[in-house]
Amino acid sequence: MKFLTILADISSDVDIDVEIVTFLCSFLLYAILQSVCKPHKERKCPGISKMNMKLNTIWEGHDEPDNSAKNEECGTDGQSARYSEMDKSLHVAFEAEDYWQVLKCWGALKKLKQCPPVHLSQIVKSMQCCNKGAHFIVSELRDYFKAFPQKRNICLINDILEPLARRSDDSQLVDLIVRMLPSIHLVKDSRTYEILLTMHVAKKSLTKAQEIIAEMRTNKVAFTPCATVAVLTIALQVNNLDVAMKAFNQLKPSWDVRSTWAVSPFALQRHKTDILTQIVELACSKRRLAEALAILDGMAVPEEVMNVVRSECASLSDIELVAVFKPVAKSGQAQNEDSMCAMLMNSLDRRARASLRAAMGGCDDGTDASTSEGSKSDSEVSEEGSCFSGFRPPPGLSLED
Repeated sequence: MKFLTILADISSDVDIDVEIVTFLCSFLLYAILQSVCKPHKERKCPGISKMNMKLNTIWEGHDEPDNSAKNEECGTDGQSARYSEMDKSLHVAFEAEDYWQVLKCWGALKKLKQCPPVHLSQIVKSMQCCNKGAHFIVSELRDYFKAFPQKRNICLINDILEPLARRSDDSQLVDLIVRMLPSIHLVKDSRTYEILLTMHVAKKSLTKAQEIIAEMRTNKVAFTPCATVAVLTIALQVNNLDVAMKAFNQLKPSWDVRSTWAVSPFALQRHKTDILTQIVELACSKRRLAEALAILDGMAVPEEVMNVVRSECASLSDIELVAVFKPVAKSGQAQNEDSMCAMLMNSLDRRARASLRAAMGGCDDGTDASTSEGSKSDSEVSEEGSCFSGFRPPPGLSLED
């Protein structure tokens, strides 16, 4: 009231109309009373304050849904949109070889409640290009699979391992990923073993390759055609003709199947020719050409292999030549004009053909050509079998099978 008295005294000194002074005083009094009563009303009716806040929110365009279900649905939709946008950005960055941006997108995706995409091969390559170490990469993979157990799948692991196994510099990373498998409750399958065996054979790590084969035997894992190629390659590297022939016989049904060979399509034919050439050359060095001709019959044999056989036949005596071709004659292969043996016999010189015709006429006379000059004794066979000491052939390829 003192304030109003002071205001009246001030007004009395000024020539102002009474009605204006009364209006100003009433307005000030109303404002003071309103400020004093507002907190009291809010304490008495807290719902009014909340309603005012909600009205303000609506006015600003941020109204909250009336129920929690709708709120959760809207949140999920927004997260899905961010997920899709970030996933697309990751792909674009990878195609542009912007690997640092790929890792940024990867980090953002991991923060979302949704499971990040399974483009792990791209993520691994990006981390490698950004100079992330093998232990860091394996840690990232382990955390991913532990955070999202529904993504634990040995097929996904194999997709990561396959491109890494083709590069010799990534063997450490491959080994670390394989060691990680028990911690995420996964076990190696036949494809995993195939990848590892092919990698060790390509690096000529025969000791590790034999460890993989022994593990496959222990776990009774079937050998895929590609794994059988690896076994055949090992046998040729250590000059074990018996295992090489057994592996080759198992491989013949899938010899022309593309997935059998872990080599470039451009190098495939050359690679297959080299394999056949090595088999024939090894058989010639061990005086077992007849066995090589038997397993090669019925196949499209490259001219390079035929030249090796012709060269070997030209160096044989008549008796040795008969010993080579008599098993062929007994099996009836020589009667088929399209067979490799028939074409080979026709390409021999006159002397050899004359000797063979004479021998073939008496091929059932009971003569033991297998014990003639150039043939192998039992002791020689035993000695050759010992050259592969320390290597145990896989199931189906052992000498006892």
